[in-house]
Amino acid sequence: MNKFFFDENQIDTNLILPPAWAFGVLYGGYTNQAQTIERIKQIQQRGYPIDAYWIDSWFWSFDDAGIGPHKYIDFVADTVSFPNRKQMWDFMQQHGIKGGFWIWDCILKTGNETAFEEFEKNNFFSSVFINKNSWHNKSRSTAMHQENSKHEGTLCGNIDFENPKAVAYFKQKMKLFFDEGADFIKLDRTSKLSVCKSMFEMSQEFGKETLGRGFMLSHSDQTENPEYKKYPTKWTDDTRSDWTVETPTRQFNSWVPNVALKENIAMFTDSTKKTSKIPFLTNDLGGFDMGINTQPDEELYIRWLQFSMFNPITEVFSQPENPTANMAWNYSERADTLFRFYARLRMELFPYIYSYAHLTRLTAKNMMRPLANDPYTYFFGNELLIAPVYEKNAVQRKVFLPKGEWLNYWNKEYYKGNQSYLIDAPLHQIPVFIRKGAIIPMRNYASSVEKGTNDTLILEIYPDKKSQFTLIEDDGKSNDYLKQIFAHTTFVCKKEKNTVTIEIFPTQGSYKEMNINRQIVLKIYENKKPKILYLNDKKSDFIFDENQKQILFSFKQKKTEKNTIRLILNDK
Repeated sequence: MNKFFFDENQIDTNLILPPAWAFGVLYGGYTNQAQTIERIKQIQQRGYPIDAYWIDSWFWSFDDAGIGPHKYIDFVADTVSFPNRKQMWDFMQQHGIKGGFWIWDCILKTGNETAFEEFEKNNFFSSVFINKNSWHNKSRSTAMHQENSKHEGTLCGNIDFENPKAVAYFKQKMKLFFDEGADFIKLDRTSKLSVCKSMFEMSQEFGKETLGRGFMLSHSDQTENPEYKKYPTKWTDDTRSDWTVETPTRQFNSWVPNVALKENIAMFTDSTKKTSKIPFLTNDLGGFDMGINTQPDEELYIRWLQFSMFNPITEVFSQPENPTANMAWNYSERADTLFRFYARLRMELFPYIYSYAHLTRLTAKNMMRPLANDPYTYFFGNELLIAPVYEKNAVQRKVFLPKGEWLNYWNKEYYKGNQSYLIDAPLHQIPVFIRKGAIIPMRNYASSVEKGTNDTLILEIYPDKKSQFTLIEDDGKSNDYLKQIFAHTTFVCKKEKNTVTIEIFPTQGSYKEMNINRQIVLKIYENKKPKILYLNDKKSDFIFDENQKQILFSFKQKKTEKNTIRLILNDK
């Protein structure tokens, strides 16, 4: 059991963590079996990380582009375009990728009579009505809220997820997809808590690649009851691929929500919005709906991907009409290069991000934290400040820096806080600032979270008077963390005159298969080259990179022991 380093009274007892892999990079698409495998191969060949891939609504009926109503929902899905789903899921598993698929909460009768009549006979519908909605109901439109007056409609049964017998029956009908190898669910049409609960429990109970953690995606509503936190994750709905709804650059169908990039950022950062309270909120990187338009906007995509990489959860998705599918290489060579750079940086930041995922539960403070002076700038954890660019053709960004001192991540220049600055933001850079005193744990790049390890831990340190960071680790798959079964390691940095002292305390707690040893790599940002470096009072060699103003030092750590690194700096 853990020796607590937090106040037990602050724990958000509603909050459930997604599995560790969910904090990598996730993708979704309207692809058949062959296209799914080919897209994953392309992602890998491009050198992008990939932790999960889900197949959206065409999973049920691919050849007719989800026209419906047949197959929605027949509990069989498309066995022609997906002739061997087990083989497809096995391919993903062999590459360390989790597989998911789309589902909703109702059955349209036409074409699905057997399933409909089974549920109706058992009184497993909460309501039955004539559905003229065009969504998967004899319409090729992706419009969810568009009525078709010429369409006579079909009977639709809303499954009663308040009825335990109906839930058990529904789960049993869905189990075969998980038995084949699927891992998680994307839930559309509703975010009703009882539905989310059932879908999430399926991934917990049936998912082959989980030890009970579970994962799902659902829309961003139904947050009035804090129990929604038990069923992560939510996304910001069907956003417009445009800069802002205030001055649109393209036309959209009326059903598309009035949320473009600027408004989407505010869903995370504006504390007056309910969505900003969602702990593990994500969004469709690049926007979902590209409007009545055939020309993707490369600049918009790049600015969107820069923002999305600093979200709690990062996922890439778009409507089927988008010819790029929001895959970066389909935009340009520049977008391809920048996606790879930022996605890899995210993977290297995994120890930092995952520690804050735990702290979200333990301290009831979200990873993304609004900044009172600017609703479009936010803290990403306590150490990083992110200022997304959301205006077309902008190459500068006005940024308010809070109290303290802040380091520009790109040029390593320090700025005094409590004032605003006009910061250079060329297209390849999103303004990122590091709090002076920050200790940021990172690790070597791996193409997925589960392929990577913390066995080599890289600590980026920006010395100040005194600061600390607590790294939190667990098995990433089970719910043992709910019983305080995890490990935490505290790092402390002190700077006094010409001496910098870094203390690495013994790791407290443990988890299954925890490695007791690891390599520690220190990257200490200092203008002055040290005269001498001591590890546990023993003089040790180091490297000083004068261009980066960085001291490099590494050693093998035994987690049960304390280590002290002391640098004596030159006075000049």
